[in-house]
Amino acid sequence: MKTETFGRFLCMLVTFIVITSLSLVGRKVFNLSDDAVLSRPRRSVPDDDYGTGTENTTDSTEEDRFQRECIPPSITQFPGGLFTMKQIENGAITIHIIVALYMFLALALICDDYFVPALEVLCKRLELRPDVAGATFMAAGSSAPELFTSIVAVFITGGDIGVGTIVGSAVFNVLFIISLCGLFSGMVIQLSWYPLMRDCLCYFISIATLVVVIFDGVIHFYEALLLIGMYVLYIVLMKFNHLVENWCFVMAVQHCPTSCLPTVHNEDIPLVQKIPREPTSVIDDVTYDSDTSINGKENGVPLIPDNIEKLEEEEEPKNPLQIPEGFLKRLLWAVSLPIILLLFITIPDCRRFRWRRYYILTFFMSILWIAIFSYFLVWMVTMIGYLMRVPDTIMGLTFLAAGTSVPDAMSSVLVARDGYGDMAVSNSIGSNIFDLLICLGLPWFFQTFFVDFNSVVNINSAGLAYTSLTLLTTVGLLVSCIAINRWCLDKKLAFFLIVLYILFLIFASLQELNIFGYVNPPLCPMTLQ
Repeated sequence: MKTETFGRFLCMLVTFIVITSLSLVGRKVFNLSDDAVLSRPRRSVPDDDYGTGTENTTDSTEEDRFQRECIPPSITQFPGGLFTMKQIENGAITIHIIVALYMFLALALICDDYFVPALEVLCKRLELRPDVAGATFMAAGSSAPELFTSIVAVFITGGDIGVGTIVGSAVFNVLFIISLCGLFSGMVIQLSWYPLMRDCLCYFISIATLVVVIFDGVIHFYEALLLIGMYVLYIVLMKFNHLVENWCFVMAVQHCPTSCLPTVHNEDIPLVQKIPREPTSVIDDVTYDSDTSINGKENGVPLIPDNIEKLEEEEEPKNPLQIPEGFLKRLLWAVSLPIILLLFITIPDCRRFRWRRYYILTFFMSILWIAIFSYFLVWMVTMIGYLMRVPDTIMGLTFLAAGTSVPDAMSSVLVARDGYGDMAVSNSIGSNIFDLLICLGLPWFFQTFFVDFNSVVNINSAGLAYTSLTLLTTVGLLVSCIAINRWCLDKKLAFFLIVLYILFLIFASLQELNIFGYVNPPLCPMTLQ
Protein backbone atom coordinates (compact mmCIF):
# COMPACT_ATOMS: atom_id res chain seq x y z
CA MET A 1 0.00 0.00 0.00
CA LYS A 2 1.17 3.51 -0.78
CA THR A 3 1.77 5.92 2.09
CA GLU A 4 -0.20 8.67 0.34
CA THR A 5 -3.23 6.38 0.04
CA PHE A 6 -3.24 5.88 3.79
CA GLY A 7 -2.93 9.63 4.23
CA ARG A 8 -5.97 10.18 2.06
CA PHE A 9 -8.03 7.80 4.13
CA LEU A 10 -6.99 9.43 7.41
CA CYS A 11 -7.62 12.91 6.02
CA MET A 12 -11.07 11.77 4.87
CA LEU A 13 -11.84 10.39 8.32
CA VAL A 14 -10.90 13.64 10.05
CA THR A 15 -12.90 15.67 7.50
CA PHE A 16 -15.99 13.54 8.07
CA ILE A 17 -15.77 13.86 11.84
CA VAL A 18 -15.49 17.66 11.62
CA ILE A 19 -18.36 17.99 9.14
CA THR A 20 -20.61 15.64 11.09
CA SER A 21 -19.96 17.58 14.29
CA LEU A 22 -20.76 20.91 12.61
CA SER A 23 -23.98 19.49 11.15
CA LEU A 24 -25.18 18.16 14.50
CA VAL A 25 -24.28 21.36 16.35
CA GLY A 26 -25.95 23.48 13.67
CA ARG A 27 -29.22 21.58 13.83
CA LYS A 28 -29.16 21.69 17.64
CA VAL A 29 -28.46 25.41 17.81
CA PHE A 30 -31.08 26.42 15.25
CA ASN A 31 -33.57 23.71 16.37
CA LEU A 32 -34.35 22.83 12.79
CA SER A 33 -37.32 20.63 12.06
CA ASP A 34 -39.84 20.12 9.29
CA ASP A 35 -42.31 22.36 11.14
CA ALA A 36 -39.72 25.12 11.30
CA VAL A 37 -39.12 24.82 7.59
CA LEU A 38 -42.83 25.03 6.85
CA SER A 39 -43.09 28.32 8.74
CA ARG A 40 -40.55 29.96 6.43
CA PRO A 41 -41.39 31.79 3.18
CA ARG A 42 -41.83 29.38 0.32
CA ARG A 43 -41.99 29.48 -3.44
CA SER A 44 -45.47 29.99 -4.81
CA VAL A 45 -47.10 27.07 -6.61
CA PRO A 46 -49.99 27.55 -9.06
CA ASP A 47 -53.35 26.41 -7.74
CA ASP A 48 -54.04 24.43 -10.92
CA ASP A 49 -51.23 22.09 -9.97
CA TYR A 50 -53.42 20.84 -7.14
CA GLY A 51 -56.57 20.49 -9.18
CA THR A 52 -58.33 23.62 -7.84
CA GLY A 53 -59.33 26.72 -9.67
CA THR A 54 -59.51 29.06 -6.69
CA GLU A 55 -57.28 29.73 -3.74
CA ASN A 56 -58.41 28.07 -0.53
CA THR A 57 -56.88 29.78 2.47
CA THR A 58 -59.20 28.52 5.17
CA ASP A 59 -59.06 24.75 4.67
CA SER A 60 -55.38 24.62 3.95
CA THR A 61 -53.38 23.28 6.87
CA GLU A 62 -49.72 22.97 7.60
CA GLU A 63 -49.92 19.24 6.90
CA ASP A 64 -51.52 19.85 3.49
CA ARG A 65 -48.84 22.32 2.50
CA PHE A 66 -46.17 19.93 3.71
CA GLN A 67 -47.53 17.14 1.51
CA ARG A 68 -47.80 19.48 -1.49
CA GLU A 69 -44.30 20.88 -1.27
CA CYS A 70 -42.23 18.06 0.18
CA ILE A 71 -40.02 15.94 -2.08
CA PRO A 72 -39.55 12.16 -1.80
CA PRO A 73 -36.36 11.17 0.00
CA SER A 74 -33.59 9.92 -2.28
CA ILE A 75 -33.30 6.73 -0.22
CA THR A 76 -36.55 5.51 -1.78
CA GLN A 77 -34.56 4.85 -4.97
CA PHE A 78 -32.25 2.40 -3.19
CA PRO A 79 -32.99 -1.10 -1.83
CA GLY A 80 -34.80 -1.35 1.48
CA GLY A 81 -33.00 -0.43 4.67
CA LEU A 82 -30.59 -2.94 6.11
CA PHE A 83 -31.71 -2.11 9.64
CA THR A 84 -34.92 -1.12 11.38
CA MET A 85 -35.33 2.38 12.77
CA LYS A 86 -34.90 1.06 16.30
CA GLN A 87 -31.62 -0.60 15.35
CA ILE A 88 -30.44 2.60 13.68
CA GLU A 89 -31.29 4.66 16.75
CA ASN A 90 -29.31 2.17 18.84
CA GLY A 91 -26.15 2.74 16.82
CA ALA A 92 -26.56 0.91 13.51
CA ILE A 93 -25.91 4.17 11.66
CA THR A 94 -22.26 3.61 12.51
CA ILE A 95 -22.26 0.73 10.01
CA HIS A 96 -23.34 3.13 7.25
CA ILE A 97 -20.56 5.56 8.17
CA ILE A 98 -17.92 2.80 8.14
CA VAL A 99 -19.10 1.49 4.76
CA ALA A 100 -19.03 5.04 3.30
CA LEU A 101 -15.46 5.60 4.51
CA TYR A 102 -14.49 2.19 3.15
CA MET A 103 -15.90 3.11 -0.27
CA PHE A 104 -13.76 6.27 -0.28
CA LEU A 105 -10.73 4.10 0.37
CA ALA A 106 -11.76 1.67 -2.38
CA LEU A 107 -12.16 4.51 -4.91
CA ALA A 108 -8.74 5.91 -4.02
CA LEU A 109 -7.10 2.51 -4.47
CA ILE A 110 -8.68 1.61 -7.78
CA CYS A 111 -8.10 5.05 -9.33
CA ASP A 112 -4.43 5.18 -8.29
CA ASP A 113 -3.43 1.59 -8.94
CA TYR A 114 -5.54 0.57 -11.95
CA PHE A 115 -7.66 3.23 -13.66
CA VAL A 116 -5.10 6.02 -14.09
CA PRO A 117 -2.27 3.65 -15.22
CA ALA A 118 -4.64 2.13 -17.80
CA LEU A 119 -5.46 5.61 -19.11
CA GLU A 120 -1.76 6.45 -19.36
CA VAL A 121 -1.08 3.40 -21.52
CA LEU A 122 -4.22 4.05 -23.59
CA CYS A 123 -3.19 7.63 -24.36
CA LYS A 124 0.28 6.44 -25.30
CA ARG A 125 -1.13 3.85 -27.69
CA LEU A 126 -3.43 6.44 -29.29
CA GLU A 127 -0.43 8.81 -29.66
CA LEU A 128 -2.38 11.71 -28.23
CA ARG A 129 -0.73 15.04 -27.61
CA PRO A 130 0.07 15.47 -23.91
CA ASP A 131 -2.24 18.45 -23.47
CA VAL A 132 -5.16 16.79 -25.27
CA ALA A 133 -4.63 13.54 -23.37
CA GLY A 134 -4.52 15.42 -20.09
CA ALA A 135 -7.69 17.36 -20.81
CA THR A 136 -9.63 14.22 -21.79
CA PHE A 137 -8.63 10.77 -20.58
CA MET A 138 -6.38 11.78 -17.68
CA ALA A 139 -8.88 14.34 -16.43
CA ALA A 140 -11.48 11.58 -16.41
CA GLY A 141 -9.10 9.45 -14.37
CA SER A 142 -8.54 12.01 -11.63
CA SER A 143 -12.24 12.98 -11.55
CA ALA A 144 -13.69 9.47 -11.81
CA PRO A 145 -15.24 9.55 -8.29
CA GLU A 146 -17.04 12.84 -9.00
CA LEU A 147 -18.19 11.62 -12.44
CA PHE A 148 -19.70 8.38 -11.23
CA THR A 149 -21.22 10.05 -8.18
CA SER A 150 -23.01 12.42 -10.54
CA ILE A 151 -24.12 9.50 -12.74
CA VAL A 152 -25.62 7.66 -9.76
CA ALA A 153 -27.34 10.86 -8.63
CA VAL A 154 -28.92 11.49 -12.06
CA PHE A 155 -29.98 7.97 -13.03
CA ILE A 156 -30.82 6.50 -9.60
CA THR A 157 -31.46 8.94 -6.76
CA GLY A 158 -32.80 11.84 -8.83
CA GLY A 159 -31.72 14.27 -6.09
CA ASP A 160 -29.25 17.12 -5.79
CA ILE A 161 -26.44 15.15 -4.20
CA GLY A 162 -24.52 14.99 -7.51
CA VAL A 163 -24.63 18.74 -8.17
CA GLY A 164 -23.77 19.45 -4.55
CA THR A 165 -20.76 17.15 -4.78
CA ILE A 166 -19.40 18.83 -7.91
CA VAL A 167 -19.92 22.37 -6.57
CA GLY A 168 -18.47 21.49 -3.17
CA SER A 169 -15.53 19.71 -4.78
CA ALA A 170 -14.81 22.78 -6.91
CA VAL A 171 -14.57 25.03 -3.86
CA PHE A 172 -12.52 22.39 -2.01
CA ASN A 173 -10.02 22.25 -4.88
CA VAL A 174 -9.68 26.00 -5.30
CA LEU A 175 -9.49 27.07 -1.67
CA PHE A 176 -8.59 24.14 0.55
CA ILE A 177 -6.14 22.26 -1.69
CA ILE A 178 -4.27 25.42 -2.64
CA SER A 179 -4.08 26.40 1.03
CA LEU A 180 -2.65 22.96 1.86
CA CYS A 181 0.02 23.49 -0.80
CA GLY A 182 0.97 26.78 0.80
CA LEU A 183 1.05 25.33 4.31
CA PHE A 184 2.98 22.12 3.68
CA SER A 185 5.24 22.95 0.76
CA GLY A 186 7.93 24.18 3.17
CA MET A 187 8.66 27.19 0.96
CA VAL A 188 7.12 30.28 -0.57
CA ILE A 189 5.60 29.20 -3.89
CA GLN A 190 6.28 31.61 -6.75
CA LEU A 191 3.40 31.29 -9.22
CA SER A 192 3.41 31.83 -12.98
CA TRP A 193 0.78 34.27 -14.08
CA TYR A 194 -0.14 32.84 -17.49
CA PRO A 195 -1.36 29.31 -16.57
CA LEU A 196 -3.05 30.67 -13.45
CA MET A 197 -4.93 33.36 -15.38
CA ARG A 198 -5.77 31.00 -18.24
CA ASP A 199 -7.22 28.32 -15.95
CA CYS A 200 -9.07 30.86 -13.80
CA LEU A 201 -10.61 32.48 -16.89
CA CYS A 202 -11.80 29.14 -18.28
CA TYR A 203 -13.05 28.14 -14.84
CA PHE A 204 -14.87 31.47 -14.44
CA ILE A 205 -16.67 30.98 -17.77
CA SER A 206 -17.59 27.40 -16.79
CA ILE A 207 -19.11 28.56 -13.49
CA ALA A 208 -21.08 31.33 -15.17
CA THR A 209 -22.49 28.84 -17.68
CA LEU A 210 -23.45 26.41 -14.92
CA VAL A 211 -25.27 29.16 -13.00
CA VAL A 212 -27.28 30.10 -16.09
CA VAL A 213 -28.14 26.44 -16.76
CA ILE A 214 -29.36 25.53 -13.27
CA PHE A 215 -30.89 28.87 -12.29
CA ASP A 216 -34.45 27.94 -13.38
CA GLY A 217 -34.25 24.55 -11.64
CA VAL A 218 -34.66 22.40 -14.77
CA ILE A 219 -32.05 21.01 -17.16
CA HIS A 220 -32.90 20.46 -20.83
CA PHE A 221 -30.82 18.41 -23.25
CA TYR A 222 -29.60 21.47 -25.15
CA GLU A 223 -28.36 23.01 -21.91
CA ALA A 224 -26.43 19.84 -21.08
CA LEU A 225 -25.08 19.81 -24.63
CA LEU A 226 -23.89 23.38 -24.10
CA LEU A 227 -21.76 22.28 -21.15
CA ILE A 228 -20.23 19.44 -23.17
CA GLY A 229 -19.60 21.77 -26.11
CA MET A 230 -17.77 24.22 -23.90
CA TYR A 231 -15.46 21.47 -22.73
CA VAL A 232 -14.72 20.61 -26.37
CA LEU A 233 -13.72 24.26 -26.86
CA TYR A 234 -11.48 23.95 -23.80
CA ILE A 235 -9.72 20.96 -25.40
CA VAL A 236 -9.22 23.01 -28.58
CA LEU A 237 -7.70 25.78 -26.48
CA MET A 238 -5.31 23.32 -24.85
CA LYS A 239 -4.33 21.93 -28.25
CA PHE A 240 -3.33 25.39 -29.44
CA ASN A 241 -2.16 26.51 -26.02
CA HIS A 242 1.38 27.32 -27.19
CA LEU A 243 0.05 29.78 -29.79
CA VAL A 244 -2.22 31.49 -27.26
CA GLU A 245 0.62 31.57 -24.76
CA ASN A 246 3.01 33.20 -27.21
CA TRP A 247 0.42 35.82 -28.10
CA CYS A 248 -0.23 36.58 -24.43
CA PHE A 249 3.46 37.03 -23.76
CA VAL A 250 3.84 39.31 -26.78
CA MET A 251 1.00 41.48 -25.47
CA ALA A 252 2.48 41.41 -21.96
CA VAL A 253 5.93 42.45 -23.14
CA GLN A 254 4.58 45.20 -25.38
CA HIS A 255 2.02 46.73 -23.02
CA CYS A 256 3.28 45.93 -19.55
CA PRO A 257 6.52 47.10 -17.94
CA THR A 258 8.97 44.41 -16.93
CA SER A 259 8.38 45.21 -13.27
CA CYS A 260 4.72 44.22 -13.46
CA LEU A 261 5.50 40.71 -14.69
CA PRO A 262 6.06 38.21 -11.87
CA THR A 263 9.46 36.65 -11.60
CA VAL A 264 9.13 32.96 -12.43
CA HIS A 265 11.51 30.36 -11.09
CA ASN A 266 12.01 27.65 -13.67
CA GLU A 267 11.46 24.19 -12.21
CA ASP A 268 14.17 22.43 -14.11
CA ILE A 269 13.73 18.79 -13.16
CA PRO A 270 10.14 17.61 -13.16
CA LEU A 271 8.85 14.42 -11.59
CA VAL A 272 8.41 12.91 -15.02
CA GLN A 273 10.24 13.79 -18.16
CA LYS A 274 9.93 17.22 -19.68
CA ILE A 275 8.10 17.36 -22.99
CA PRO A 276 10.44 19.02 -25.53
CA ARG A 277 9.21 21.85 -27.67
CA GLU A 278 10.61 24.32 -30.13
CA PRO A 279 11.81 27.39 -28.19
CA THR A 280 10.16 30.71 -28.89
CA SER A 281 11.81 34.06 -28.77
CA VAL A 282 9.00 35.61 -26.77
CA ILE A 283 9.24 33.10 -23.96
CA ASP A 284 13.02 33.26 -24.03
CA ASP A 285 12.87 37.04 -23.67
CA VAL A 286 10.82 36.84 -20.48
CA THR A 287 12.70 33.76 -19.20
CA TYR A 288 9.55 31.73 -18.71
CA ASP A 289 8.94 28.06 -19.38
CA SER A 290 5.38 26.82 -19.02
CA ASP A 291 5.80 23.32 -20.38
CA THR A 292 7.37 21.81 -17.30
CA SER A 293 5.36 18.68 -16.50
CA ILE A 294 4.83 17.73 -12.91
CA ASN A 295 3.32 14.58 -11.57
CA GLY A 296 2.21 13.81 -15.10
CA LYS A 297 0.60 17.23 -15.61
CA GLU A 298 1.33 20.09 -17.97
CA ASN A 299 -0.20 23.53 -17.48
CA GLY A 300 -2.59 22.07 -14.98
CA VAL A 301 -3.52 18.92 -16.93
CA PRO A 302 -1.96 15.47 -16.72
CA LEU A 303 0.74 14.40 -19.16
CA ILE A 304 2.00 11.13 -20.57
CA PRO A 305 5.80 10.85 -20.72
CA ASP A 306 7.30 9.68 -24.00
CA ASN A 307 9.26 6.90 -22.35
CA ILE A 308 6.35 5.52 -20.35
CA GLU A 309 7.11 1.91 -21.32
CA LYS A 310 10.71 2.27 -20.20
CA LEU A 311 9.62 3.79 -16.91
CA GLU A 312 7.11 1.01 -16.35
CA GLU A 313 9.73 -1.67 -16.99
CA GLU A 314 12.14 -0.08 -14.55
CA GLU A 315 9.65 0.70 -11.79
CA GLU A 316 7.07 -2.04 -11.52
CA PRO A 317 4.83 -1.73 -8.46
CA LYS A 318 5.47 -3.75 -5.35
CA ASN A 319 3.46 -6.85 -4.62
CA PRO A 320 0.21 -5.56 -3.03
CA LEU A 321 0.05 -8.68 -0.85
CA GLN A 322 3.41 -7.88 0.72
CA ILE A 323 3.05 -6.75 4.33
CA PRO A 324 4.50 -3.24 4.76
CA GLU A 325 6.77 -2.15 7.59
CA GLY A 326 5.55 -0.10 10.55
CA PHE A 327 2.59 -0.68 12.84
CA LEU A 328 0.31 1.98 11.33
CA LYS A 329 0.99 0.90 7.75
CA ARG A 330 0.38 -2.72 8.66
CA LEU A 331 -2.89 -1.82 10.37
CA LEU A 332 -4.17 0.15 7.39
CA TRP A 333 -2.94 -2.54 5.01
CA ALA A 334 -4.94 -5.12 6.97
CA VAL A 335 -8.04 -2.90 6.81
CA SER A 336 -7.61 -2.49 3.04
CA LEU A 337 -6.75 -6.14 2.38
CA PRO A 338 -10.28 -7.18 1.24
CA ILE A 339 -10.28 -4.42 -1.39
CA ILE A 340 -6.69 -5.19 -2.41
CA LEU A 341 -7.51 -8.87 -2.91
CA LEU A 342 -10.73 -8.10 -4.80
CA LEU A 343 -9.01 -5.75 -7.24
CA PHE A 344 -5.89 -7.91 -7.54
CA ILE A 345 -7.99 -10.94 -8.55
CA THR A 346 -10.46 -9.25 -10.90
CA ILE A 347 -8.35 -6.57 -12.64
CA PRO A 348 -5.09 -7.12 -14.54
CA ASP A 349 -2.44 -4.65 -13.37
CA CYS A 350 -1.20 -3.04 -16.59
CA ARG A 351 1.69 -1.43 -14.70
CA ARG A 352 3.35 -4.83 -14.76
CA PHE A 353 5.08 -5.95 -17.93
CA ARG A 354 3.17 -9.25 -18.21
CA TRP A 355 -0.22 -7.52 -18.12
CA ARG A 356 0.58 -4.40 -20.13
CA ARG A 357 -1.09 -5.65 -23.29
CA TYR A 358 -4.38 -6.04 -21.37
CA TYR A 359 -4.72 -2.33 -20.59
CA ILE A 360 -8.13 -2.20 -22.33
CA LEU A 361 -9.44 -4.89 -19.99
CA THR A 362 -7.95 -2.98 -17.06
CA PHE A 363 -9.71 0.16 -18.26
CA PHE A 364 -13.20 -1.37 -18.50
CA MET A 365 -12.91 -3.46 -15.35
CA SER A 366 -11.84 -0.35 -13.45
CA ILE A 367 -14.88 1.52 -14.73
CA LEU A 368 -17.11 -1.33 -13.60
CA TRP A 369 -15.70 -1.36 -10.07
CA ILE A 370 -15.70 2.44 -9.80
CA ALA A 371 -19.39 2.42 -10.74
CA ILE A 372 -20.13 -0.24 -8.09
CA PHE A 373 -18.16 1.56 -5.38
CA SER A 374 -19.80 4.88 -6.28
CA TYR A 375 -23.26 3.32 -6.06
CA PHE A 376 -22.64 2.00 -2.57
CA LEU A 377 -21.00 5.29 -1.57
CA VAL A 378 -23.96 7.42 -2.63
CA TRP A 379 -26.34 4.89 -1.07
CA MET A 380 -24.61 5.07 2.30
CA VAL A 381 -24.19 8.85 2.25
CA THR A 382 -27.84 9.34 1.26
CA MET A 383 -28.92 7.09 4.14
CA ILE A 384 -26.66 8.92 6.61
CA GLY A 385 -28.00 12.29 5.52
CA TYR A 386 -31.62 11.18 5.84
CA LEU A 387 -31.10 9.66 9.28
CA MET A 388 -29.27 12.78 10.49
CA ARG A 389 -31.95 14.97 8.86
CA VAL A 390 -29.30 16.68 6.72
CA PRO A 391 -30.31 17.57 3.10
CA ASP A 392 -28.66 15.78 0.19
CA THR A 393 -27.13 19.04 -0.99
CA ILE A 394 -25.25 19.55 2.29
CA MET A 395 -23.95 15.98 2.24
CA GLY A 396 -22.74 16.58 -1.31
CA LEU A 397 -21.21 20.00 -0.59
CA THR A 398 -19.32 18.71 2.44
CA PHE A 399 -18.82 15.00 2.96
CA LEU A 400 -18.86 13.70 -0.63
CA ALA A 401 -17.01 16.75 -1.99
CA ALA A 402 -14.16 16.39 0.48
CA GLY A 403 -14.01 12.62 0.14
CA THR A 404 -13.86 12.57 -3.66
CA SER A 405 -11.27 15.39 -3.70
CA VAL A 406 -8.90 14.01 -1.06
CA PRO A 407 -6.83 12.10 -3.68
CA ASP A 408 -6.20 15.33 -5.60
CA ALA A 409 -5.39 17.10 -2.33
CA MET A 410 -2.74 14.59 -1.28
CA SER A 411 -1.18 14.51 -4.75
CA SER A 412 -0.98 18.30 -4.93
CA VAL A 413 0.60 18.55 -1.48
CA LEU A 414 3.22 15.92 -2.34
CA VAL A 415 4.06 17.73 -5.58
CA ALA A 416 4.31 21.07 -3.78
CA ARG A 417 6.63 19.58 -1.15
CA ASP A 418 8.92 18.37 -3.93
CA GLY A 419 9.28 21.96 -5.14
CA TYR A 420 6.68 22.03 -7.91
CA GLY A 421 4.07 24.22 -6.29
CA ASP A 422 3.38 26.22 -9.44
CA MET A 423 1.96 23.26 -11.32
CA ALA A 424 0.25 21.85 -8.22
CA VAL A 425 -1.74 25.08 -7.86
CA SER A 426 -2.53 25.21 -11.58
CA ASN A 427 -3.77 21.63 -11.54
CA SER A 428 -6.12 22.22 -8.61
CA ILE A 429 -7.87 24.94 -10.61
CA GLY A 430 -7.83 23.28 -14.03
CA SER A 431 -9.32 19.99 -12.83
CA ASN A 432 -12.53 21.77 -11.82
CA ILE A 433 -13.34 22.52 -15.45
CA PHE A 434 -13.80 18.82 -16.18
CA ASP A 435 -15.94 18.43 -13.05
CA LEU A 436 -18.34 21.26 -13.90
CA LEU A 437 -18.70 20.67 -17.64
CA ILE A 438 -18.42 16.89 -18.07
CA CYS A 439 -19.27 15.37 -14.67
CA LEU A 440 -22.55 17.31 -14.78
CA GLY A 441 -23.17 17.82 -18.48
CA LEU A 442 -22.62 14.23 -19.64
CA PRO A 443 -25.09 12.49 -17.26
CA TRP A 444 -27.66 15.23 -17.83
CA PHE A 445 -27.37 14.88 -21.61
CA PHE A 446 -27.75 11.09 -21.59
CA GLN A 447 -30.77 11.30 -19.32
CA THR A 448 -32.59 14.03 -21.30
CA PHE A 449 -31.64 12.91 -24.81
CA PHE A 450 -31.04 9.14 -24.93
CA VAL A 451 -32.89 7.71 -21.92
CA ASP A 452 -35.97 9.95 -22.09
CA PHE A 453 -35.85 12.31 -25.05
CA ASN A 454 -36.81 15.91 -24.35
CA SER A 455 -37.30 15.22 -20.65
CA VAL A 456 -35.80 17.43 -17.95
CA VAL A 457 -33.61 16.93 -14.90
CA ASN A 458 -35.00 18.78 -11.90
CA ILE A 459 -32.84 20.70 -9.43
CA ASN A 460 -34.81 20.57 -6.19
CA SER A 461 -32.80 23.09 -4.20
CA ALA A 462 -32.91 26.67 -5.44
CA GLY A 463 -29.97 27.40 -3.17
CA LEU A 464 -27.55 25.55 -5.43
CA ALA A 465 -27.74 28.33 -8.00
CA TYR A 466 -26.74 30.90 -5.37
CA THR A 467 -24.07 28.56 -4.03
CA SER A 468 -22.68 28.27 -7.55
CA LEU A 469 -22.61 32.05 -7.74
CA THR A 470 -20.31 32.07 -4.74
CA LEU A 471 -17.83 30.08 -6.84
CA LEU A 472 -17.38 33.16 -8.98
CA THR A 473 -16.51 35.09 -5.85
CA THR A 474 -13.97 32.49 -4.74
CA VAL A 475 -12.19 32.65 -8.11
CA GLY A 476 -12.07 36.43 -8.04
CA LEU A 477 -10.78 36.47 -4.46
CA LEU A 478 -8.15 33.84 -5.25
CA VAL A 479 -6.69 35.71 -8.22
CA SER A 480 -6.86 39.06 -6.42
CA CYS A 481 -5.17 37.74 -3.28
CA ILE A 482 -2.38 36.04 -5.24
CA ALA A 483 -1.80 39.15 -7.35
CA ILE A 484 -1.75 41.40 -4.25
CA ASN A 485 0.66 38.97 -2.64
CA ARG A 486 3.04 39.50 -5.61
CA TRP A 487 2.11 36.14 -7.20
CA CYS A 488 3.39 34.25 -4.18
CA LEU A 489 1.65 31.56 -2.13
CA ASP A 490 2.83 31.61 1.46
CA LYS A 491 1.42 30.47 4.79
CA LYS A 492 -0.27 33.79 5.45
CA LEU A 493 -2.28 33.54 2.23
CA ALA A 494 -2.89 29.83 2.86
CA PHE A 495 -4.53 30.54 6.23
CA PHE A 496 -6.70 33.20 4.61
CA LEU A 497 -7.89 30.68 1.98
CA ILE A 498 -8.78 28.18 4.71
CA VAL A 499 -10.87 30.84 6.44
CA LEU A 500 -12.66 31.51 3.14
CA TYR A 501 -13.39 27.80 2.71
CA ILE A 502 -14.84 27.52 6.23
CA LEU A 503 -17.00 30.59 5.61
CA PHE A 504 -18.23 29.04 2.36
CA LEU A 505 -19.20 25.80 4.13
CA ILE A 506 -21.06 27.72 6.84
CA PHE A 507 -22.89 29.95 4.35
CA ALA A 508 -23.81 27.11 1.98
CA SER A 509 -24.97 24.83 4.80
CA LEU A 510 -27.12 27.51 6.45
CA GLN A 511 -28.61 28.40 3.08
CA GLU A 512 -29.51 24.78 2.33
CA LEU A 513 -31.05 24.52 5.81
CA ASN A 514 -33.37 27.42 4.82
CA ILE A 515 -31.89 29.82 7.37
CA PHE A 516 -31.74 32.70 4.86
CA GLY A 517 -35.05 31.88 3.19
CA TYR A 518 -36.93 28.96 1.71
CA VAL A 519 -34.79 27.35 -1.00
CA ASN A 520 -34.79 23.65 -0.12
CA PRO A 521 -38.15 21.81 0.08
CA PRO A 522 -38.59 19.47 3.08
CA LEU A 523 -38.45 15.71 2.69
CA CYS A 524 -41.69 13.76 2.69
CA PRO A 525 -42.05 11.57 5.79
CA MET A 526 -41.51 7.85 5.45
CA THR A 527 -41.05 4.91 7.76
CA LEU A 528 -38.10 2.56 7.51
CA GLN A 529 -39.14 -1.04 7.91
